[in-house]
Amino acid sequence: MDQFKIKFRGLKEGTYNFKFNINETFFKKYPESEIKEAKVLAEVEMLITKDLLRFNIYLSGKAELQCDRCLDFFNSPINYETVLFADFGDNNSDLSDADNRITISNKASEIVLDKHIYDYLHLSLPYKKIHPKDKNGKSTCNKEMIKKIEEYSTYEETEITDPRWDKLKSLYN
Repeated sequence: MDQFKIKFRGLKEGTYNFKFNINETFFKKYPESEIKEAKVLAEVEMLITKDLLRFNIYLSGKAELQCDRCLDFFNSPINYETVLFADFGDNNSDLSDADNRITISNKASEIVLDKHIYDYLHLSLPYKKIHPKDKNGKSTCNKEMIKKIEEYSTYEETEITDPRWDKLKSLYN
């Protein structure tokens, strides 16, 4: 993942821009990933100051996801932006905290962003991964699979109440 290395040592204070193309070869390093195929552009704006590095990260493109409902694959748009701060300290700490802060060793001359981009890509995914609706508002899920789900589904909507509370309902009258 050398392509995700950014050398910052020796650069003057200021802003620098980088672009990274992310596709299926990126995800081969992460076999546990929900995303197997994607076409995403990661634009990184690095601001160097004497005390820290600030990375404005913009992700845009699409990723192939598996539908939670019908299990077919579909393309989901990716649009995400975040900020990652890197402070200088005695040791490297690649884990970001709640404020999106990491620590880079005072001796380091570069930072590798692949793990952070991977994390941000997954944070950009929707909670429910379901096929989008068509222009008429109808589901684009696999119709055969939905039929099978309905056929084998034993769920019946019945109102279950607790008999202890049923007696209290009479007090409303």
